[in-house]
Amino acid sequence: MSRTSKSIKNLIFSFSTQIGILLINFLSRTIFIKILGAEILGINGLFTNILTLLSFTELGFGNAIIYSMYKPIKEKNTEKITALLNFYKNIYNIVIIIVMVIGIGLIPFLNVIINLEKPIEHLVLYYLLFLFNTIASYMFAYKASIINVNEKLYVTKLILFITMFLQFIAQTIVLYITHNYIAYLIIQIACTLLNNIVCSIVANTMYPYIKKKNKLEKKEKQIIYKNVGSIFVYKVSGLVLNNTDNIFISILVNTLMVGYYSNYYMIVSAITNIISIALNSISASVGNLMQENDTVKQNEVFLQTNFICFILTGFCALELVGIVNDFIVLWIGADFVLEFKVVIIIILNFYIYTMQNPVWIFRDTTGLFNDAKNSTIILAIMNIILSLILGKVMGIFGILLATALSRVLVTSWHQPYMLYKKIFKLPSTAFFRKHLYYIFVLLISAIPIFLISKLITKISIFNFILKGVLNGILIILLFFILLRNTKEYKSLYDRFVPQIIKNKSKLKRGKYE
Repeated sequence: MSRTSKSIKNLIFSFSTQIGILLINFLSRTIFIKILGAEILGINGLFTNILTLLSFTELGFGNAIIYSMYKPIKEKNTEKITALLNFYKNIYNIVIIIVMVIGIGLIPFLNVIINLEKPIEHLVLYYLLFLFNTIASYMFAYKASIINVNEKLYVTKLILFITMFLQFIAQTIVLYITHNYIAYLIIQIACTLLNNIVCSIVANTMYPYIKKKNKLEKKEKQIIYKNVGSIFVYKVSGLVLNNTDNIFISILVNTLMVGYYSNYYMIVSAITNIISIALNSISASVGNLMQENDTVKQNEVFLQTNFICFILTGFCALELVGIVNDFIVLWIGADFVLEFKVVIIIILNFYIYTMQNPVWIFRDTTGLFNDAKNSTIILAIMNIILSLILGKVMGIFGILLATALSRVLVTSWHQPYMLYKKIFKLPSTAFFRKHLYYIFVLLISAIPIFLISKLITKISIFNFILKGVLNGILIILLFFILLRNTKEYKSLYDRFVPQIIKNKSKLKRGKYE
């Protein structure tokens, strides 16, 4: 299969499975709130963020090793690939021990972080089960990387969808019968393990040579360690930026508000994941492209990726502005609706964060780790300081505003600048001009969204669908008018449309492989 065909196949499967996962998450969240309530929901969101922060102990070895795999895979050097995977396995075994030790060490501080009027029973046990789930996520997980790097992301995504569906069925039955949160968490751990075990078995079947016990040479390990040093910095900084909002909300506002915010975050996160997975479906292809010495082509592909990211992110951001509060009311009730200014800052964070995906893909597949670390250190420090200051003054709005300001002032411009300077060796001004134009397109397209919201004020399922459809039609129409003359639009049309038609024809004939 050509690089384009593989990207399209990954894209189709990634979208399909992620939409399925999104539906599962909404159904699961609805049942969760109905049976366990908002306080347990707040605890669930808070512990998820705390344990996600612990994943910094992975140190970025995954990114560094995956980057190291692109060349041996292209050269079909199975001994090197196996050696890298075995090294990866050993690192993960160490990570499991570190996560366990640090995780248990945090138990005495839970009362400082959790801010509730009434105490909750079994709080430490809930936390320990979350900790075990984090540990389970590292077990056997290293083998999935060989599948993804070989441009077969759709395989791991299909496995994830199946295990999440089984998890949803089991958790739903248990909640309805027992109303037991502990049993709910135990099922989550079991399904995390199941997902990794199945991926491991599939990897062994697809690539039998990975069962060998080859070892990396000392010099090769040193190269990985060097990259890890830089990856670790931006990985920790990214975790601080993306996973401390709930902690600050819990401490500075209250833990109950974490539950309210987490409903919006789940919606935004689900859409972010769909877009990220769609874009990451081409990451292996980008990794292979970056092994070539054609910077002009690399820049063209980068700008095309950035264009696709804007279409997806811009469309979703505008739809969220128009209908997300209506959705919350219809889904779980008006009591869970946040202030509109808070909703706007949530969507702004979504747009700023998601629009950085193309830069991250090219950064990680080119090994541009060292140049990214300084900006991410500043980013993390700025976010913590601004969150504490603005959070005390403006509450949840201030905490989320701090995240947006930190991103705009630091990484949104620095990392693209470094990518152009170090990799493409071209001026970055054209890239930033395109981004400014995209913001202009976004603002123009937002005008009819607000007009429709003023015209259709009554909340009902019919009006929700009507607003969503009208918004969608107007956004697509305005995007087409304002973007159809861009170079990226014309290039992507010529490149992908014939391939999509060809693959659709194969699917109908049952010959899609």
